[in-house]
Order: sequence, then structure tokens, then C-alpha cells
Amino acid sequence: MRIGLFTDTYLPDINGVVSSVELLRKKLEELGNDVYVICTYKGLVKVKYEGKIIRLPGIEIKKLYGYTLSTPLHFLMIEEIKKLNLDIIHAETEFGVGIFANIVASTLNIPLVRTYHTTYEDYTHYVNFIHSKTLDKGLKKGVALISKAYGNNCVRLISPSKKTADMLKKYGVVSEIDIIPTGVELDRFDAKNVELEKANDLKKEYGIKDDEKLLLFVGRIAKEKAIDQIINAFVKVKEENLKIKLLIVGAGPSLEELQDLVKKEDLEDYIFFAGKKPFSQVPIYYHGADGFISASTSETQGMTYIEALASGLVVLAHYDAVLTDLIIEDKNGYFFEDNNIYETIKKFNDLSQDKYQEMTKYAIQSAQKYDADKFGEDSLKLYEEAIEDYKYSYVIKKTKLKDDCVVLSLEAFDGEEVSITLSLDDYYNGGYRNDSKISKLVYKTLLKKQEPALAYRACLKRLANKDYTVKQMKDYLNDKFDLDQETIGELIQRLIDYNLLDDKRFAINKTNSFNASFLSTRAIKTKLKKLGIDNNIIEEVVTNNVDEELLKAEERAQKYLKMAKNKSLNHKKQTIYTKLLNDGFASDIAKEAMNILDFSSSVLMEKDILRKEANKAKKKYEKKYEGSELRNRVYLSLVAKGFGYDNIYAIINEMEL
Repeated sequence: MRIGLFTDTYLPDINGVVSSVELLRKKLEELGNDVYVICTYKGLVKVKYEGKIIRLPGIEIKKLYGYTLSTPLHFLMIEEIKKLNLDIIHAETEFGVGIFANIVASTLNIPLVRTYHTTYEDYTHYVNFIHSKTLDKGLKKGVALISKAYGNNCVRLISPSKKTADMLKKYGVVSEIDIIPTGVELDRFDAKNVELEKANDLKKEYGIKDDEKLLLFVGRIAKEKAIDQIINAFVKVKEENLKIKLLIVGAGPSLEELQDLVKKEDLEDYIFFAGKKPFSQVPIYYHGADGFISASTSETQGMTYIEALASGLVVLAHYDAVLTDLIIEDKNGYFFEDNNIYETIKKFNDLSQDKYQEMTKYAIQSAQKYDADKFGEDSLKLYEEAIEDYKYSYVIKKTKLKDDCVVLSLEAFDGEEVSITLSLDDYYNGGYRNDSKISKLVYKTLLKKQEPALAYRACLKRLANKDYTVKQMKDYLNDKFDLDQETIGELIQRLIDYNLLDDKRFAINKTNSFNASFLSTRAIKTKLKKLGIDNNIIEEVVTNNVDEELLKAEERAQKYLKMAKNKSLNHKKQTIYTKLLNDGFASDIAKEAMNILDFSSSVLMEKDILRKEANKAKKKYEKKYEGSELRNRVYLSLVAKGFGYDNIYAIINEMEL
């Protein structure tokens, strides 16, 4: 296979990314592949060719420990890279050369995979010069958006640890994330392959006595490594006269600041700076020390911890989820927090020789699972899968905005045309553009996102016609769409955030409408509760005003009086009273409303209504009955309708029944 590794940083630089890229290159070549490294150097115009290494010109950023930033716009180089006939492109960075990798992959139609090496949210202090919390929050949000865009713009994404993979998923990355820890050439750190004579002389070089232990830090001398916390802990180490010293190996933007801190705390006899060391000499320093210490929480994997363990060192580390599978408490190391670094150093210092030997053996054993050969084999297997995924990818042919959603028209690998509806957030956050490709896996992921987008679109149409409560909209989504409760909750919250759903506003409008219909306060509350309005909102919106309540009861009673035709006065009164109670009015309010009604016309018409009802009853029963039996049937019918006994006798006698 012909593989292109695109990276902003490479040898002779020394850092975790360089170690990973160089090791990967070496292992892939051992497996019989042609590997080309496209990287940078500190130059202005000329491109350098060093065998299978192509160096693009860039500018050194000293504040970022010598990081060389190159423009992604090397259009003339695309033709040169085309000649390499690459089968796959592996971007080891997100910026500069990483963006160029994306351009090359898109232009030459080559599958692209990425490795996410750096938790950039831990590095925002390099551009937040004014130390603003608001700015830092904005920068971290920007990091999340950029990481999501880059993570989604590749066939496969490699994470060196579960911690980083979880972080990327939290950012919203939908590309498949493969956890492949960067391997370590364990043989480099085996005592058999290290110049032990130089390692044994290391303590003498720094004036460390035979009965004193040496802790080692190896890495970038930068703020995110929290080396100042270790230095501060050594203030108490000196006060308590512990026989333990610290050697710091590396370079970086915080070097002078930390050197000044050591002088300020008068720790120059306890803490030493070795500076930057060649890649080949690093194992000597591990073997010259007794333990390794780091307070960093910005690691994506922790390569130096693995190297230290492979060298047989006990590791003292700030607790971090990325290290929980690596460091086993009291077996090969110890975890500490910000407030107990000294106590952990003392615990290490007080180890018996037998316990120390036991822990060094376990340290070497625990590092074996990070063997470099597996790193190369796993990466090669992923390349093969990525090429297969790319072969069956989809091309975005057209995008169309529709009802606050985006419809993507896609052409499948077999020529079939399909479409997917996405929310605006999913569309923009995914960085999807016309003519770009998405893998089959991403396509399947987007299909899952389509249902929420369609549901949201349906909600917008529904809310365009009338208002609904949160409960009504939830019931609608549960009934019409196959969505889990978390997704429904997110959709509802989105509608609330956009002020499209507002239970209080709904309750106010409904209450006004109900009041216009002269509904009782109790009836209004009952109806609002059935619609899903919270009791607190109901109590706030629906007021209990006795005068208003009586006025509404009177209006309802007048309405019922007009409706109660051809009924006896008693029946009318009972019907109106019952209806008022059913409407939710209190008994005393209903009775007071009844007292206000004018029944004079009903009294005058009582005998006429009675006569009509008597004739109706006669016609109903005379087919079956006659004589006294007919008379009794008519009598009972009129009594049931509330007419008075005297009036009934008079009318029956009048009818000569």
C-alpha cells in the first residue's frame, strides 16, 4: 500500500506527535508498505525533498514550543503528490498541513483518515493573552466546532484513547472513531539496549548522592503540563528534608518561568533542568532515574508514562481518565490530586526496597500491551477498511433549504439517487458541502438524524397554525415519530429556546378565551391542567376574583335560561343550577346567580307550557291506555317535569280525562 502521512511536526522535532508519526512510518514500512511523510520545515518558499520525506515551508511559532505553521495552499504540490499514487492519506494534524491533506484528498479522490492527537481545549491559554474567562469559553467552543468539522470530514477517525474518543463524540463527531493507542518501541527502553553506564552516571552529573532518589519529568515545558505544581510541592520536600530530587528533561515556552520559580523558592539543589535531549538519548534518562512524575491532565494517551513504565519506573501522576488503564494504584504507580502531590512523593520516597523492586517489575509488564508492532498492524487494518468504506461512499450533489431544514441530494456508489433531511445545526456542524463525499457509515448515521429533522419540521408546520402546550407537542411526537425520549426532549427544548413553545403564554391566551366564554375559575383550571399546564403556571395565570366569578355565573345562567324552553319553572331552575355546578361554579355562586334571574315570563307562561306538555303526554299514552289509567300516566309525566300539583289537576280536568 502507498501511504501519505501528513503532519505539521516531524523529526528532528521531539514531541508526542513526532514519536507517533515516526513509529507508525517505521512499522508500516516493516509491513512492506511505501510510506511518504509530508511535513514542514522552517523556510519561506522552497520545498525540500529528502527521499520519501517532503518538507513544505512554514513559519516557526516560538510561543508554541517551536511549532512550524505552514499554509494549506500548496496547489503546485498537488500534482507532485499525485505522482506518488497514494492509496490513502493519513492526516496527523488539524491545521496547516492537515488542511492541505484534506485538499489533496478531495482533489485527487483519495480516502482520508485522521488521528486526533491533541486536546486543543487545554491549549487555549496560548491565544488568550488577556486571561479572559469569557474569551476562554468562546475559544473552547470554537475548538469543539473545529474538531467536529475536521472529525466529520474524513472516512475514519483515530483516537489514541477512550477519553479522547468520548470528548470527540461530545463535540458531535459522527465519523467512526477507532481507538488505536500509539505504540512504543519497547526494545528502546529495555535495559539490554540502553547505555547503562551513562544512565548510572546521571546522578553524579547532577550531584545527587547514592542515598537520594531521583524523580524524572520528560516532555514539553509548557503551562498545560502543570510542572509548577510539582515545583511547589518540592518546597515542602525541602522543608521536610526528604532525600529526593527532580530532573526536568525538555524544552518549551515555560522553561525560563519555571527556572525563575526554582530560584525564587531556593530549590536549585533539589530541581535540575537538563534541557532538550536527542530522541536516541531519552532512554538513558529514564534508566538513570528512580521514578517518573507528571501533573499534566492534557494528555490524549500519555506516551511518556508508557515509556517510563517500559523503563521500569514507578509513575506518579495526576489523576486523569486517560491513565486509568495504564497506572494501577500501588502496583506500578500512584495517582495524586492538586492538594496531595507532596504526600504522594513522600509515599514513593518511603517505599521499601522490596516493594520498589516489585513495582518496577510490574511496570515493565504493564507496558507490554503497547507494543509498537500492534500499533502498525492495527493502523494498516484500518486503512484497508477505510479504502473499502470510501469505495462505497456517497457524493453530495445538491443542497436545498426547506422549512428550517436542509435536504441533501446524494448520489450513491451504485448511481442511485437518495435524499436526506437534516436540521440546520447538523448540516452546518457536519461541514457538508456540494461534491463532497460521505462514507457509508456516516450516511447511516445521518439517516438516524433524519427522523428528528423531519419531526422538527412537522412541529414547525403544526405550530404555524395554532399554539400548543409542551405536553400536547410531546404527545404528538410520541404518536407520530419513532424517537427516543432524549431526542424528543431535545426537540421540545429547541422549540422552547426559539420561543415557539411557551406554556405560560398559552395559559394566558386560553384563560382569556375561557373568560370570554364565561367559564368558571375551577373549569378553567381543570381544562388547563388537562392540556398539561403546570400547577404553578395555572395558579399564577388564573385569578380567583369573586366579583368576576359571579359575573361569569350570571352570564352563563342567562344563557341557560334562554335555552330552557317548554319546561316548568321548577325544572328550569333545577336545570340551570345543575349546569352551573357542572361548569365548576361554587354552590353559593350558583345560587346567587340564580337569584338575579328574572323568571316572571316563565310564571306567566307556566299554564300554556303545562297545557302543551299535557297534550303531548296524552297523545303518547292514549294509544295504550284509557280512562283512569291514561289520566294517571299523564299526571305522573307532568309531575316528573316539575309542574305544580294544583295546576296539573286543573289542566287534566280541563282536558276531561
